Amino acid sequence: MNLYDILKENNIKLIESSQERWVAHCPFHRGDRDPSFTVYPSGTYFCFGCHEWGDAVKFLTDFKGMSDEAAREYVGEDFRFLKSDKNTVIKVKNSTQTYKFLYGCAEEYHQFALKSPGPLTYLFGRGITADTAMKYKIGYTDGKVLRLNYAEEYKLGQEIGLISKDGYEAMSHRITIPNLISGSLLCDFMMGRTVTNDKLKYLGTRMPKPIFGFWEVRHSPIIFIAEGQFDWLLLRQNGYPAAVVGGTHITRSNRSLLRGKKIVIVPDNDAPGKSAAISLQHSLGEDSIILDYTSLGVKDVGELEMNVVQWEKFKKLVLEQTEWLISSMSKRTLQTFLPTLADTILSHST
Repeated sequence: MNLYDILKENNIKLIESSQERWVAHCPFHRGDRDPSFTVYPSGTYFCFGCHEWGDAVKFLTDFKGMSDEAAREYVGEDFRFLKSDKNTVIKVKNSTQTYKFLYGCAEEYHQFALKSPGPLTYLFGRGITADTAMKYKIGYTDGKVLRLNYAEEYKLGQEIGLISKDGYEAMSHRITIPNLISGSLLCDFMMGRTVTNDKLKYLGTRMPKPIFGFWEVRHSPIIFIAEGQFDWLLLRQNGYPAAVVGGTHITRSNRSLLRGKKIVIVPDNDAPGKSAAISLQHSLGEDSIILDYTSLGVKDVGELEMNVVQWEKFKKLVLEQTEWLISSMSKRTLQTFLPTLADTILSHST
């Protein structure tokens, strides 16, 4: 069942416009005198009044309150993966080939997002700027984005858990965040964040989990470890050398990458987040601290969004709590890796 049928079922009258599009009075907000709910030939919609967006599945989850799984079944999407397709971590055989392939998929998702007002609105609403979205190739897929032309591509996509045997994309209805290997067209992992309230909030490829974002900040003597990818993006956007470990368990090889680094763990401000931070600190050792920013009254860094005042308060807390970590750093090191703190630190030292 397509979007047009579903809108008709819900008594939403579409009016044909002049650009091969349809418009309607938005069902998501009241007082829509001039029809602002726009339906595109691709089977997607965007409201220029309240900024609701999506496709048939997202309409059913947001407007009808269906679960993600029920909505997919209702529209007839063959979305089911074998259990092994999601849970088994593979050993990458040809890393260069695999990483190039995944980068290509990330680029397709990124380009799709750039052409779609909905995903961009979602990112801006989370505090992610256009520059950050461009730099880190943030993307989106409605499940029909990839154009795989060769059997080898299908095989590789299935192997890493990106597509099912029937060609369905695992990242469907998710914002995609690739882990780019800086300075090259390679990507060694991809994470997808649901926009339809799927029970599985985050879904990653079946490849060995890296320290997300490490490559870019690998030379920094201090690294801020965020709990999630959106927190990481906001920390990077605000000048912090940040990465994501992903969970409380850190592999031996990943732990070795952090050896000799000073670590600032930035947890979620809830019981699970704090518990996870304590476990991670135990794994990382004495050169790590857990940042306490509960006084800001936010659940996580993501809630700071683009609030300049809140970020200034966050910076002050970082300066107070990390003084012993950064006091021995040279002027050049501070300016290179901690530009957001450098001016304040250096002005106090003169």
